Amino acid sequence: MVTDTLVSLLHTLQDVRRQKSALEKVEKGVLVDLKPLVDPMFDKVPDEPVTEDGLSLTRVAGVSRSISADLLLERGVAPDIIAFATKTTTYYQYRLKEAKGE
Repeated sequence: MVTDTLVSLLHTLQDVRRQKSALEKVEKGVLVDLKPLVDPMFDKVPDEPVTEDGLSLTRVAGVSRSISADLLLERGVAPDIIAFATKTTTYYQYRLKEAKGE
């Protein structure tokens, strides 16, 4: 029955998201402890992986950028230029929470 399948999938999704959240918190804690140990090694030899007990850890640099349309407008960039250069992607996000009173 579709309803039973839907109920089962909703509960599974809720469980997975709870586990994912808990594991992400654990990961952040592990990284807090790990970084002071390995960063000095990577600072000396950036391209050399840290290898221990069959595991190989590499450090990859990344950059995150964002552009503010409001700041560009303040600097005199034309709205049509901003609109032309802005890539917009529509997506759906599925949010799940426990219903109150049940």
